[in-house]
This record gives sequence, structure tokens and C-alpha cells, in this order.
Amino acid sequence: MRIKNTKNRTITSKFVSKLLVRLFVILLVLGVLPIFVDEQVKSNLEVTYVYIENKWVFIFPLILFLSFLTLLILAGRAKNEQDDLNWMLSLNTLLLIIYIVLLYVKLYPSIYGNNALM
Repeated sequence: MRIKNTKNRTITSKFVSKLLVRLFVILLVLGVLPIFVDEQVKSNLEVTYVYIENKWVFIFPLILFLSFLTLLILAGRAKNEQDDLNWMLSLNTLLLIIYIVLLYVKLYPSIYGNNALM
């Protein structure tokens, strides 16, 4: 027995997934924008070094981002009409937003200096 999707559920999942994807893109652009606009940030980045002992740390964000791209393509092909794809894309995008915010918070003092938050 298959449960029919109501139009409201489809509209809600479509709205939430599009909203979160747009928020993620805006956060990504806002995080990268100072590198191209501010010369002081460019000079700080040239002398800022981040040492990561374990290179396997990057595998999980890479998997998360690749799954985001896959779900984005699948949801785009289905024109956001499949609730399951929309909700999986929403969850994946929410996790990426949390990850990128945590990354920005961690790297912000390194790029702008220790007293930049004051």
C-alpha cells in the first residue's frame, strides 16, 4: 500500500530544500568573498599556515559535499517533485551549513587576527 503525497508536503519539501541550498551558496560566497576583495586578507592568508596531522580528516567533508552535489543533480532532474529527494537534500545541506559555519568560526581568528572579534 502506497501513501499518496499531498500537494502541501511537496510544496513544503521543495521550499525547504531550495531555501537551504540558497543559504548554503550565500554562506559559501560570503566566506570566499573577502579573499578577492580585501588586500589585507590576501596578505594574511599568505603567512597563515594550517597544519593538519591526519589527512583522512578531509574524507568525510568530501563525502558530504559529493553527496550534496549528487542529490542536487537528482533533485534538479526530478524538478523537486520527489519529497524524499528534497528532504535528503535538505538534511545534507543543513549538515553542510553547520560544517561550513564551524569551519569559518575556527579559521576566522587565524585570518583576521586574534582580536578581530572585538
